[in-house]
Amino acid sequence: MGGLYTRYNRDCVAQRKEKNTGTWPDEEGTGMRKSYIREKKILCGEEYLAVGVYPVTDQEHRQRGRKCKESDRGQKARNKAASLRRQMRKTLANFDKNGFWLTGTYQDEYAPECYEDCVRDVKNYKRRAIRAIMRRFGVDKRRIRLKLYACRNGDNGRDHLHGFAQVQGLDAAQRRELREMLEDLWRQRIPGTREYEPMGTMDVDRLDVKKLLGVDGQGTNGVMGYIYGHTRRTCVETDNLILPTQLPDADTKWSRKQLREACQDHAEDKAWWEQRFPGWECMKIQIFDPRGLHDSGQDRAEGWEATEPQAYVILRRCEFAKVRT
Repeated sequence: MGGLYTRYNRDCVAQRKEKNTGTWPDEEGTGMRKSYIREKKILCGEEYLAVGVYPVTDQEHRQRGRKCKESDRGQKARNKAASLRRQMRKTLANFDKNGFWLTGTYQDEYAPECYEDCVRDVKNYKRRAIRAIMRRFGVDKRRIRLKLYACRNGDNGRDHLHGFAQVQGLDAAQRRELREMLEDLWRQRIPGTREYEPMGTMDVDRLDVKKLLGVDGQGTNGVMGYIYGHTRRTCVETDNLILPTQLPDADTKWSRKQLREACQDHAEDKAWWEQRFPGWECMKIQIFDPRGLHDSGQDRAEGWEATEPQAYVILRRCEFAKVRT
């Protein structure tokens, strides 16, 4: 009986080899092409989903090797773009239409002497804001979300603040009061007194998610792309921000032909992507040149993954879309 079972397994393995289309791995070293198109899903809170579709190498499919040399200039630029996307996903997971977009500037007499002084002012602003919000609205500290950036563009640029703020559980009237409070807290104590005076101007606007994503002005990469356009930026945030959740990768759902078709024929076809991901509304589609979204770092002999386009899509859960429309 054991011999019959063994022969049956061998026949099944042989049959699978004959039907190998090139998508599955050929562990016997037959030289057949192995196509790994990875679909990476990252859940941003309860509302948004980011999906990246790109090729990976055989080695990376199994295990990524240790980094041996410094990244070149092009790879550093891709790393910066990847960091931008990570921060955008984190922002989507923590802030929505009830949040605010902050821009703080200095008057000449209060301009920091160095960039480190600007970072200190941003940290002090975060501390004052948390304390004032807890005292005024009686909310727990864990409900206050702040993500602030101390920014400077160029060596001689002016220091300023950009960021996001939101307090969970406030009604419309309380949010209006919070908006005025955030504007007033951009201030500095007058030495020797208990009085304060503004350091400059703090503009607090309602957060527009479309501008954040870059689908309604603010450039291709949205508000986060604007922040990353500064040569120096330091993030100061509360420690209660939710981290996006990466779902298990899928390496067998896409073929090279499907990826090429998606990037060429459906680069602006949101309906096609919504059919591909039922229950989600397509908000943004980005098509990258080879290695623009992901760089394997370990090329195969034929090197086909270095010539394939890559796709990055941001979707919103349909039930949230219906509520907001």
